[in-house]
Amino acid sequence: MGDPSGIGPEVLLKALMDPEIYRVCMPIVVGDAKVLAKLPAQKRTRKIIPVTNAEDARSSPNVVAVLDLANVSNTLRLGEASADGGRASIEYLAKSVELALANKVEALVSAPFNKEAMKKAGFAFVDEYEYLSSLCGGARYIVLVIGQHFTLTSVTLHVSMRDVPSLLTKEQILFTVRYSSRAAKARGILSPRIGVAALNPHGGEGATLGTEERDIIGPAVEAARAEGIDAHGPFPADTFFMTVNKPIYDVYVGMYHDQGRIAMKLLDFGHAVTLAEGLPILFSTVGHGTAYDIVGKGIARHENMKEAILLAARRAMARRKERV
Repeated sequence: MGDPSGIGPEVLLKALMDPEIYRVCMPIVVGDAKVLAKLPAQKRTRKIIPVTNAEDARSSPNVVAVLDLANVSNTLRLGEASADGGRASIEYLAKSVELALANKVEALVSAPFNKEAMKKAGFAFVDEYEYLSSLCGGARYIVLVIGQHFTLTSVTLHVSMRDVPSLLTKEQILFTVRYSSRAAKARGILSPRIGVAALNPHGGEGATLGTEERDIIGPAVEAARAEGIDAHGPFPADTFFMTVNKPIYDVYVGMYHDQGRIAMKLLDFGHAVTLAEGLPILFSTVGHGTAYDIVGKGIARHENMKEAILLAARRAMARRKERV
């Protein structure tokens, strides 16, 4: 359900009214039933049904099965970051991972979290992905942002810009390229092309504007090619991301969070969803935040939530085939 103070519960409930969801999965909400029951999106013709076991879920466009943690206080204020909201969202995520690791669900999809609220609740991790990795025994992962125009991933994610150069290693870049290729193949692309961005202006311009391209990024691309991956780069970012409107690569690899996300949000804001690859569990979430400023106004759009659910369900079905 994500942060109960944000638009997550609303967009989740709206998305679950769409019959298309039930053609690919049987959803169960991990959250707080009373929060959902109070929402304007909750119509009288729909029922909120608390269940004790995930396998008992029998959801439909008119029935929402909820594994009710009942962990939201009556004093919770909507539309603001709070320790109560952060704590509740952390508990939803932890319970969902528990279900996935026990093979009681095949994929997790989350409404948006708010990092400020989670920090107020004592969250000791950089973001939800680092927390997921910890719950999964420290498994390594990449985070793909999948839009209507192109697919993006980043070697580093939620870190300060001053720390990015020290976190770029040949091994980490190779890992990112490798899993980018695997993820593309899982989506049905037989021979994916992976494009890799440079870090420095003009691609370092012969190491006069930085040496990362020569010493780290270039060797990582060559190592990927030696593994049989169709990887290319590094390319100067200012021209590299000009190609995403008519992509020539199946996955675009940036070196840091905002590199590529500006293009993604310019082209696909409201449609891009994220998918973690590399973990033993499947995890997808929306490409937007908690939008505290519009909570309770009934105007939050749910299409992105629906797309995240459909992506996770289809990826789960593909994973079944991978295990055969």
